[in-house]
Amino acid sequence: MTSAETVFVGAEYEENLAIRTMAAVARAAGVSSCIVGFGRERDLPVVLARILEKAPALVGLSMAFQHRASEFLSLAAALRHEGYEGHIVAGGHFPTSTAETLLGYNPAIDAVVRFDGERPLAMLLERLDHQDRWSEIPSLCWRDGRAVSSTPPAPVPRDLDDLPWPVRDTPLSRHMGVPFTTLCASRGCYGNCTFCAINSYHRGRPGPRLRLRSPGNVAREMAMLYHDMGARIFCFHDDTWFLPSNGLMRARMDELADRLGDLGVRGPMAIVAKARPDALDRKLLDHLVRRLGLMRLYVGVENFSQAGLEHLGRRVTREQIASSLECCEKSGVYGCYNLLLFEPDSRLEDVQDNLDGIRRFATIPVNFCRAEAYNGTAMHRRLQSSGRLRGNYLASDYEIADPRMETLFRIVYQAFKDRNFAEDALANLNMSLGYELSIIRHFAGKEHIEGQDDIEAEVTELVRDINLDTHDRLAEALAFVSAGRHADSASTVSFTIDLASRVNFQGAALHTRLLGLRDDLKRMATRLPSEARPQVETSGARAAIPRT
Repeated sequence: MTSAETVFVGAEYEENLAIRTMAAVARAAGVSSCIVGFGRERDLPVVLARILEKAPALVGLSMAFQHRASEFLSLAAALRHEGYEGHIVAGGHFPTSTAETLLGYNPAIDAVVRFDGERPLAMLLERLDHQDRWSEIPSLCWRDGRAVSSTPPAPVPRDLDDLPWPVRDTPLSRHMGVPFTTLCASRGCYGNCTFCAINSYHRGRPGPRLRLRSPGNVAREMAMLYHDMGARIFCFHDDTWFLPSNGLMRARMDELADRLGDLGVRGPMAIVAKARPDALDRKLLDHLVRRLGLMRLYVGVENFSQAGLEHLGRRVTREQIASSLECCEKSGVYGCYNLLLFEPDSRLEDVQDNLDGIRRFATIPVNFCRAEAYNGTAMHRRLQSSGRLRGNYLASDYEIADPRMETLFRIVYQAFKDRNFAEDALANLNMSLGYELSIIRHFAGKEHIEGQDDIEAEVTELVRDINLDTHDRLAEALAFVSAGRHADSASTVSFTIDLASRVNFQGAALHTRLLGLRDDLKRMATRLPSEARPQVETSGARAAIPRT
């Protein structure tokens, strides 16, 4: 196959590096490729029409999120219903964990590329119309007549510098007027969390779980994005950007900063990344703020309870978590985090520990949810072996071991589902508001914009008010269950309705305040220095900076 079209489909909430890298692999093989974003279920008709218009030889589905798997499978079925006869291939965390089952139940899907997809995809494109040779392709699972065949996983690609850079053929998005882009400097994580699909994905074959690109290679991609496309905010989608050794991390980032300087990246820029709490150190953060413009960190807190941390396999302590958030506050790095408030073995006292953590760090935005049992994870296997797992390969469910906690979860889910999970959920907008303020702070630099101090104080106050309102409503639910009042089902229903009403009523008032502050921040952003908001005309990266 050397000339036919390929289409890669995935969620593009931000730049989807998976499908953009696969598109780069196809183009390197001489095959035309394009990207189609599929961000919401209601987008299916538009996505379907775009694919059919292209009539590609291959459609690649990036199915990273298990909770959206049914939407991608519906798209595949709709393509077949409309007469599409080309190949449909799935990849990502979810298909990798359940390849044979997925193929068995979904005849619209021809094959699954498991694990890192670059080499298998290149080989598949060469043999696309010769299925008798698919057995030569590693990490492939495919339908062979009525049977499902598979090949062993490919060796872990150790030298990430050999991989193609993602396709960049659309203008960058802008956050507060500042060009924003995504990239990865590594693959995998050194953690061993029981709930994490990323951990199970990278443990599924021999080889190192954490692999790094060289600082020079990362710097060249960043320089290309900076010069050719105007990027100023670089968001690293690494599973964890930080290394477990502060000394190694500092040396690696110093080399990155030096190479960026050599390549002319000397103007304003900002780094956004993720980190485990055990990797953060005040001196290291201060150094990264100075040398690389570290601006925002998503900190993997997950739980303030030591028992909860152990249940989740986090291998960190409550003290390390508190220290990591304090480091962010003192270094001026905007931090935010999520809590897995409910997990299979959570207890009422664990919830109290988490409430104490929310109150202690009231000016740091937080959201919370339940730990889900994703296919392939240690949590999924444990629940399955103990007979506690319900559902099927598309959607698993379980009950918390303590029935009081299960009741608390159901009360809290109903009361907070709009605040936490709706498309414009207050908890997520709260995180965005702090991020938008951090952009103003970062790119305004030492020259404050008129009114900046006042709006910073208002944002800080609103973040605190949202967090404390969440804390107080959760505390009410905890007290209700702890007192045993939940034993009466009628009382539980009545309490849940009342709690949801107060959460939503207060949330509406907080939401109104938040939208007003966002408008103020957007107006302030128009006065950021022009070097932070470059106007770049581009139809895609020109790759003026060589890869090597």
